[in-house]
Amino acid sequence: MRIEDITGRWRSFPIAITAVLVALLLLGGILTVVQGEASYLSQKQRETHAQTDILAASVVAALDFGDAAAARESVDTLRVNRQIRLAAIYDRAGLLLAGYARNGQAIPGRLAGLGADGGDAVTAQVAVTRAGEQIGTAFIAVDPQPFSTRVRRYLIIGLLIVMAALVAAVLGVAQAALSRANRELETRATALAETNAELTHQVAERAKAEEQLRQAQKMQALGQLTGGIAHDFNNLLTVIQGSADMLLRPNLGEDRRKRYADAIVQAAARAAALTSQLLAFARRQPLKPEVIDVNAMVAGMTELLDRTLGERVIVETDLADGICAVEADRAQLVSAVLNIAVNGRDAMPDGGTLHIATAHETGEHGPMIALSVADTGTGMDAATIERAMEPFFTTKAAGKGTGLGLSQVYGFATQSGGDLRIESAPGHGTHVTILLPRSELEQSKPQEAQQSASNSGRTGSVLLVEDNEAVGEFAETLLRELGHHVVRTKSGGEALEVARVAQFDLVLSDVVMPGMSGLELADALTAMNPQLPVILTTGYSDEISRSGAGGRPVLLKPYRLEALASVIDETLRASTDPASAS
Repeated sequence: MRIEDITGRWRSFPIAITAVLVALLLLGGILTVVQGEASYLSQKQRETHAQTDILAASVVAALDFGDAAAARESVDTLRVNRQIRLAAIYDRAGLLLAGYARNGQAIPGRLAGLGADGGDAVTAQVAVTRAGEQIGTAFIAVDPQPFSTRVRRYLIIGLLIVMAALVAAVLGVAQAALSRANRELETRATALAETNAELTHQVAERAKAEEQLRQAQKMQALGQLTGGIAHDFNNLLTVIQGSADMLLRPNLGEDRRKRYADAIVQAAARAAALTSQLLAFARRQPLKPEVIDVNAMVAGMTELLDRTLGERVIVETDLADGICAVEADRAQLVSAVLNIAVNGRDAMPDGGTLHIATAHETGEHGPMIALSVADTGTGMDAATIERAMEPFFTTKAAGKGTGLGLSQVYGFATQSGGDLRIESAPGHGTHVTILLPRSELEQSKPQEAQQSASNSGRTGSVLLVEDNEAVGEFAETLLRELGHHVVRTKSGGEALEVARVAQFDLVLSDVVMPGMSGLELADALTAMNPQLPVILTTGYSDEISRSGAGGRPVLLKPYRLEALASVIDETLRASTDPASAS
């Protein structure tokens, strides 16, 4: 063998080694490209499937109720991902419920029209189930990265492998680390989806529990209210029914007949007072506001309070300087002070001091007058204060109180635009403050004397409008007893027809009637004859409690003969002698 041959072979050996190495590197590069492409597509498929799982979980309720708008909102949240080519939700029949596609691509109307491969896109199709039953399908198609982009990436990797094996090794390690990171990311995404589903379930369960609690509290309050009403009214009805039964017995003496009749009248009056308290608590009582100097009112009540509270309770007053004028219902304000004072007396069984004070305050809605009543009694703990204004809640012994006192005061104060404040502690007495808006109007002068309607002798022609047959007959009987000529109608429309052909001195109309209400009738009659006075009568009217009666007198049911006579006499006197009325 010649040296030249050996040398040539030796020279070609590095070339062969290089060629083999290059071939191996190229093969390794090709294998790397193939493996990277497969890994990329697999990862993309997993990501697409995870996104589809999340979409399927978010549209369960929408598919269950067939709510296309809610399903569309869930699908539209995916628009931020520019790689998603198409996303769609199909119902259990395979019909399109909601979806969107980029670049003007049409969305198949049926699930079967999606095809098996989805072109070059990475697709995922997940069944939407509820209680193990499939109610629809979620579908997502994602565009992969352009192939040229992927090739350039892998060529760079191949060149780096050719340039340096070490760099290739490092890149291999980096690839392995990237794969691990992707797997961790996928694991975390799955865990996040599960956590989100669990959180959604817990939020729904909590909302359901809170709603059940609110409903239970409402039912408890309603049960307490109706139970208290039923208890008090049953007591009153026992007296009324028993007295009525005794009145029906033959050979009843005049003194016993009068005693039973008085018992019926007193029980009915207590029932009317209880109804008034309930309306006050509900802030639905018709009020008659007037300008009141609270200082003068308190000063005028001291003698009444002394008689009511007894000798063992000392009443002290501390009235603010200046005018403490409010615009409120005088009778309700006096009743509120008496209610609080009686509660204070009951909290001082061994006697004590009741301190009544007035002060000027500035509240959220402007200047206020604070009328406070403080006792030195046993006081209340926080739990009792929290329930103090609930209807029929009382700490007194059975039969010692209805539990409507403070609730009535609270209703009156809030309906008058004010508030009620309670401060107390066990052993340190109770401080109750009524807050009412301060009035800048002048106080009206008190009337010297009110002429009694029963002996005034004023009579006239009355148009009576009452849809209730029993109440209508009763009212007609009372009016005739007072000497009035009465024409009774049962609706607002009928009353208008009668008023067009006949002349009347006044109209007495119920407020709550089917069709035309008493307020609407009064407006229509005033339009026909502005000089025709209208008296409204009602047991409860939400419209009157909100907006008033338009300056017309209101007779509250149940009413007695004296009240009816008084309001009619005042109305007739005002219509015939405006100067005396003013």
